[in-house]
Amino acid sequence: MLRTLTLSLIGTLIVASTHAQTSDLVFFTDDGAKFTLIVDGDIKNASPATRVVATGIRTETPVMMLKFEDAAIPTIKQNGYLEMGKEYTMMLTTNKKGARVLRMTGQAELGTAAKSEPVKPSPTTFTEDAPTQTTTVTQEVAVPADEVITTTTVIEEGDPMDGEDVNINMGVNGINFNMNVKVDDGSKSTTSTSTTTRTTTTTTRTTTPPAPTKPIIDTKPAPVEPAVYSMPGYSGRVGCGWPMSNTEFADVKKSIEAKSFEDSKMTLAKQVGSNRCFTVDQVKGLMTLFSFEDSKLDIAKYAYERTFDIDNYYKVNDAFTFESSIDDLNEYIQAR
Repeated sequence: MLRTLTLSLIGTLIVASTHAQTSDLVFFTDDGAKFTLIVDGDIKNASPATRVVATGIRTETPVMMLKFEDAAIPTIKQNGYLEMGKEYTMMLTTNKKGARVLRMTGQAELGTAAKSEPVKPSPTTFTEDAPTQTTTVTQEVAVPADEVITTTTVIEEGDPMDGEDVNINMGVNGINFNMNVKVDDGSKSTTSTSTTTRTTTTTTRTTTPPAPTKPIIDTKPAPVEPAVYSMPGYSGRVGCGWPMSNTEFADVKKSIEAKSFEDSKMTLAKQVGSNRCFTVDQVKGLMTLFSFEDSKLDIAKYAYERTFDIDNYYKVNDAFTFESSIDDLNEYIQAR
């Protein structure tokens, strides 16, 4: 009995571990362009679509490729960093420079995108009301053009002991006559008659529509968005086009800090920097995440040609512990 329980517990842990070691990806385009998704060489959709869900991704750094149905749109290839056990939603959009880029728009529990609306239960029992025997006789009498007489007789049959009910409605030019007759076994009858006069008043109103207002035309020219980033107070050389925002860099820094080993931090930092642009302050922030002097020097060399304000690169020297590292970095820069 104990052995059976142990095996059952091990199986449960294996299933849970396997589920936690995968992630799901949801890709969609904001302009309706159709594409084919390829993750680590595996084609995820047979025909181009505007939204593709890829499940069971088993690596934290998948290589994602999007090939568009429109051959005029260039293929996008990008490495990602994903924590296992979650579903990530990626939007393909256009940045300020007119280039198509991938942007993460959210994350959720695994399987969120694959969940379908639950099927509504069908009623298992249905009972119809007992039919009521109703006889309706409608008679229209044509009279001169300005009059119409309509007579409707309704006879409802119930229990033979209760006799029959006869209801007669007659309308002549807005005057209604209602007659109800109760017949009891042919021995006696009860008759009630009521007359209702209905007057219909039609009011016609003439409304003059307001004069159309002239549209207000703004003659001021629309502001032109700069093609390249402009750093306040900086007029030196530019090493790359558009550096990361402070919010995006804070997310990157948090992801690198979560890694336990120096090599893992370095791999992720270079992965992020392969298609991004830094500022000198951001490079210094990356260097502080590493404990070893060699690692700080390595990331400083790697980020040099990926830094916007490269004439401020002397400021990264503050992050070094040894003067030899400063000399080594200077020799590297002079050789570029």
